[in-house]
Amino acid sequence: MGFLDDIVKGLGDGLLGCGEWFLQGGVSFWRACSNVTLTYLEKNPASQTEAWGIVTGNIFSVALGIAGTLALIFMLLGWVRDSIDIRTTFTLDNIFKEFIRLALTFSLLTNCLAIITGVTECSTALVMKVSPEVTVEEEQDAFDELREEMDADDAGALEWIGMGIGGLICGLVGGATIIVCGMNLVLAVMSRMFKVLLCIPFAPPALAGFAGGGGFSQMGISWLKSFIGYGLEAVVIALAISISFGMFSDASLFSTDDATGVVRLILLTCDYCMPMLTAVACVKGADTVVRRCMGF
Repeated sequence: MGFLDDIVKGLGDGLLGCGEWFLQGGVSFWRACSNVTLTYLEKNPASQTEAWGIVTGNIFSVALGIAGTLALIFMLLGWVRDSIDIRTTFTLDNIFKEFIRLALTFSLLTNCLAIITGVTECSTALVMKVSPEVTVEEEQDAFDELREEMDADDAGALEWIGMGIGGLICGLVGGATIIVCGMNLVLAVMSRMFKVLLCIPFAPPALAGFAGGGGFSQMGISWLKSFIGYGLEAVVIALAISISFGMFSDASLFSTDDATGVVRLILLTCDYCMPMLTAVACVKGADTVVRRCMGF
């Protein structure tokens, strides 16, 4: 019976090791995703030569042509709005104001691409300043403390096999959770890059609204807020990744001192996955954080 018990204990210990292997694999995948995320955050959209050429090439030229026509239409609509307003007198000053606004709008359209490039370069510089290199200490033995306690308590074979099965299941679930978090992290940063690029062709028609003043200018204001918000979103994502690990580097969220058995396994796994879950939750809400903080 002693030999059989040793075999069962060895099997339980092996199952715990498999659970640890799945957790470590998930952490390795997370580290790779984090590096990819920070690499893309630190990239200027202009460095994506092919994509940048698409949104700033013929499509942008067509958008500029449309914007020129829209600027004149908006200017005339603004003129009509001001001239028929019976509450105010339409004077020579109003005429000068209309033409000055039109001139400023055309100047804005002429330098539209330079403004876009400036915003992207500023956001990239900010990200490079605030995004430290993400280092996740790889735990070789996630359940090592649990093993020591079971050895100290002289746990039986059935307890070992039970904890082994529980460790395997927790490892599978925890590893899968971390992998999904890593994929969501990459998708979030790639989605932000696409949003930045997709905004560029809409810049000229939106900025043309400034020629009309009043409600027409809300088109340009909305575009500027959206584009600057996407730029600042990169900074929030970089901060979320670093802060999420800083929150759990010194202390564990779940106390496992009083827990025993499978409950302790579950708490250990949750504590292992919590930094990744927190980072993804913060990254998913990065756009909301920017809009609320900046009043966009």
